[in-house]
Amino acid sequence: MSTADSVLDLSPGRTPQLPDRIALVLRDRILSGELRPGTFLRMDRIAADLGVSHTPVREALQSLRAEDMVHAVPRRGFVVAELTRDDVADLFEVQADLTGTLAARAAQRLSPADLAPLRELADRIARLCERTPETHDPAELDPLVSAEHRLHAEINRSAGSRKLAWLVGRSSHYLPAHFYTGSPAWRTGAVDAHVVLLDALGAADPDAARAAMRRHVLDGRDLLLAHLDRTGMWTHHDEGVI
Repeated sequence: MSTADSVLDLSPGRTPQLPDRIALVLRDRILSGELRPGTFLRMDRIAADLGVSHTPVREALQSLRAEDMVHAVPRRGFVVAELTRDDVADLFEVQADLTGTLAARAAQRLSPADLAPLRELADRIARLCERTPETHDPAELDPLVSAEHRLHAEINRSAGSRKLAWLVGRSSHYLPAHFYTGSPAWRTGAVDAHVVLLDALGAADPDAARAAMRRHVLDGRDLLLAHLDRTGMWTHHDEGVI
């Protein structure tokens, strides 16, 4: 599988349209700091990079424009919008609150039999964390991204709150999954966090489950903000072109 094919094969459990998948890739690159505010986005280069035509790229950029992730500049195309430190922190706070609520509800509904496949998933993630190279190459990271996504999706589904789980699915698009899974610090923290979270679910303790899930999400926030701080994300805006 090529890198282009890999980065467009995301969101386990559903088959999003091509423009949605392209938007997911670009959003990931923006939020991880790979694409800086002020960078002009050329449709032809993006299409060539991802191995797609111009039309879905244009639709993806229009979608990102509606989310205020990019701006349209007359006769020049699209440019990455300003992103502040508070913006990034706010995205994680929303995700932490939503997933924390779902974990608390799941703790009141899950049976011991329900926990067995969740523990198997957590064990799979731990094994993938050990053997997956320390890289940001999506082709290498997709199995780990997929397994982590599936674990959280199963917990969210177990809460029995379909609309809230849908909101979590939408908001999770704003968390750069390949950035985290490529980080050794995230891997260590995630494996430990899964143990604490599943123990809380197994104990049917909604407060502990909520706290464990919130901490897991906010650990990711802290790692990303520290990375963006180091790269000077908030003080230097490129006006390059991709």
